[in-house]
Amino acid sequence: MANENNYKTVTYTVAIEVAKLSNVVFNHLIELSKWWVEEFIGEELKLNSEFILKMGDTHFSKNKVIEFVPDKKFVWVTTGSKRSSDNFDWTGTKMIFELSPKNNGTLITFTYDGVVFESEQGRLKEICDYCIKDLLYKYLESFTAIIEVSKSPQEIFDCLKEVSKWWSKDFGGNSSQLNDEFVIHHTNQHYSKQKLVEVIPDKKMVWLVTESTLHWLQKDKHEWTNTKMIFEITTAGDKTTLHFTHEGLIPEKECYTICEKGWSMIIKNWLFHFITYGTSSPEMSKASEIRNQVLNDNSTKR
Repeated sequence: MANENNYKTVTYTVAIEVAKLSNVVFNHLIELSKWWVEEFIGEELKLNSEFILKMGDTHFSKNKVIEFVPDKKFVWVTTGSKRSSDNFDWTGTKMIFELSPKNNGTLITFTYDGVVFESEQGRLKEICDYCIKDLLYKYLESFTAIIEVSKSPQEIFDCLKEVSKWWSKDFGGNSSQLNDEFVIHHTNQHYSKQKLVEVIPDKKMVWLVTESTLHWLQKDKHEWTNTKMIFEITTAGDKTTLHFTHEGLIPEKECYTICEKGWSMIIKNWLFHFITYGTSSPEMSKASEIRNQVLNDNSTKR
């Protein structure tokens, strides 16, 4: 154990505002496995739930939910912890989340109430800001689309792999296995390169955008770079739900308005059609024809 004189008791608070109602925010907030910076090990969170947070084998904590007021407040306390690099122990520290209505949305206030090494107060603020202002905010505000179909998880998962059948025929590469990479390229309009960074058969697939150029943007043509496309499959009765999130595609992005419309059409129309009927959507084929015609016309003019 480090000398107790190295410790300082602190309270650090950070707040964000999101355009979602408190009940929606709360339900997402307690899904720590989807946005918290550390690996989450445990069951669904509720009062007295116990769970583990860890980073590899060097950073570990046991935690317990001590306050759970749906849509309003969520608190956990660390009951045991260790950072092997310096034996830092933050047992007794509380993580406090409070929700309140604001501007037709919700104000989320997070408070770290506990101990820190005196020399690491600045680093603590950076980590808290990163977790709340970056990870949580992007998780809550990123574009999402949901479709429900009468198909099995395996059938849906297999359809996701065939990107050229439901997103774009302007496709190159592979999109089935972990670490596969593929490119979508509409000349003078859109270029993006995706890498499969998580593949859980019949349950989840995640693409990381490693390169991108959206030619029509004015400020930052590479807004998609380092964003993620996340596909999650769940079942309820005889229905299967596909939940799509473009993580990092948030309202502040210049491309958001157009991409929101584009993804809504691609997921809710083109992908839904392919999953349901096994063929590419006529609208998708028509969009491809229009793009090719525009390119041909431009080439002729030059």
